[in-house]
Amino acid sequence: MSKLEQVYERLEVNKKRRKEINGMLKDELTHETRHQEIVEEMKTLREEKKGIEQNVKSGSKEFLELDDLKIEIQTDQELLADIALNMFMKEQTVEIIDDYDQTWYPVFKVAFKKSN
Repeated sequence: MSKLEQVYERLEVNKKRRKEINGMLKDELTHETRHQEIVEEMKTLREEKKGIEQNVKSGSKEFLELDDLKIEIQTDQELLADIALNMFMKEQTVEIIDDYDQTWYPVFKVAFKKSN
């Protein structure tokens, strides 16, 4: 068995154990009445906060632009990552120098996806 598969198996065992412990913790917390009260209060406060934010956002055109900017930023981040990866594959130098003369280097991440 390769080292990659050994690490993967260990990772899966640890994830399973973490899930079991989190399940036990949730079970224990359901018996704590004060915890339940706090959870309900937090839910109510979150909804109230969201309503206030919606009221403030609906009052100004700039605040409505916020959602569009969020989508545009996410798209540009994906595009930046794609360009950097392509440059890396072509063995080109991948760096960005910003307005403050700071140099930024990419950090690559490998993730595994289950094939179906």
